[in-house]
Amino acid sequence: MTRCTAFVLGGGGSHGALQVGALRAFIETGITPDLLVGTSIGAVNATGMAIWGYNLEGLHRLEQGWARVSEAQVLDGRISELIIRAYLGRPSDRARKKAIDFFISLGLSRELKFGMIEGVRLAMVSADIESGQPIIYGQDPEESILESLLTSVAVPPWFPPFSREGRILMDGGALSNVPIEPALRIGATEIFAFDLNDCAKSKTGNLSLTQYLTKYFQAISRRTVELETACAESKGVPVHHLTFTGLASTSIHDFSQREEMIEAGYLRAKQQLEVWRG
Repeated sequence: MTRCTAFVLGGGGSHGALQVGALRAFIETGITPDLLVGTSIGAVNATGMAIWGYNLEGLHRLEQGWARVSEAQVLDGRISELIIRAYLGRPSDRARKKAIDFFISLGLSRELKFGMIEGVRLAMVSADIESGQPIIYGQDPEESILESLLTSVAVPPWFPPFSREGRILMDGGALSNVPIEPALRIGATEIFAFDLNDCAKSKTGNLSLTQYLTKYFQAISRRTVELETACAESKGVPVHHLTFTGLASTSIHDFSQREEMIEAGYLRAKQQLEVWRG
């Protein structure tokens, strides 16, 4: 079997800034991926490193993209209004339009295909909620990177699910928020998992509905990560699990603390890499 080191980048909205910092620590250490697999914001970070280069220059361009994300205002903070609109059958397509404009402004043109990437393989994951299966983009070199990315980041209530070729598609986090099993399917023989579950500061006592639902979905995601890790290890594929517990102080749609989270992610990864190296 051909060796294939995969970086698996999980979803988590604005908390993806933690992954950006962590990637800097990995670059400095000299650990290089053959495959980048991302879900949701992890797909955004994976795409940036794939097209701009897995090096400090490419990372700098990714950081510049993060510096502009607040002004782009892709994720509307009026969540209740979005939920009501979706409930009434009038979901907003504002986030999708904003995301298209933002990604194109970064150089992700509609003409960019997976087969045009050199030096590393890129894949990203969305969810087909009709079949209950994760969909892996990037195996067809003619697939559009932009269209695949828009599908991977389609998290409700900002992005409504949409139909394509008999599938009902949405954010990949619904089925594989840390896409370990999809990476395994496409040839990973060693996996580094950048897991954004539980990176928000924990709250106790009485929880609001939003906080309760957040914990509920995080619990499901944690269980999925455990099962996908066990699947990989049963096939002899080691999974090195990097977590960022308690490092995020904002909600997933608030990008105002991105610089602090980039630095926190860098320090956490440096610490973990030292542990792994013994």
